[in-house]
Amino acid sequence: MTNKLLAENKLILLFLLYQMDTPMSVSQLVEFAVDKEYMDYFSFQQYLHEIEDEKLVETRSENDSLVYSITADGEQVLSYFSDQIPSSKRTAVLDYTKKNKGRIKTEFSVVANYFYNREKDYVVKCGVYEDNKTLMEINVSVPTKEDAKLLKRNWKNNVPHLYGSILHSLLMQPESIEQKSLEIAEAISKKKSRGKTQQ
Repeated sequence: MTNKLLAENKLILLFLLYQMDTPMSVSQLVEFAVDKEYMDYFSFQQYLHEIEDEKLVETRSENDSLVYSITADGEQVLSYFSDQIPSSKRTAVLDYTKKNKGRIKTEFSVVANYFYNREKDYVVKCGVYEDNKTLMEINVSVPTKEDAKLLKRNWKNNVPHLYGSILHSLLMQPESIEQKSLEIAEAISKKKSRGKTQQ
């Protein structure tokens, strides 16, 4: 493989990340670079590792997978050498990002990650985002890793209901909240009474 092709393919990945303007997973990068046959999978892996080693991209964990985004150094390199990307491939990247940016951003609009903290419990960070704006973010402490995994799964599977329910509760007038709390307490009390009667 010539140095020119190697440099060109690295620039294509940087250009794709720059135009997408959102972190991308390996599978999303593969969807363009390999599935469209601009490079084979093994070469793609090599380019990705190299631009990461060169600090042109950075990684972070998102939804249990690594995602890549271009760094300031990567943008600078791209500004210097972007003319080395053939116009046909540049157009292909622009077309791809135009058609898929919304879908890829949406894939990362619901986030739930957990980590172990110094208090010896787990913190689960749950979020809902739209067009790079935070709609809601909450951090919840739980005692075990199993609880963290369950909370994470439930957030991602039920986010429309949870988001709507939390927002509704926060926007209720104090009197309404008090009334709702009484109704819930009453319902729990009745349920417990029924349980004792059946024993």
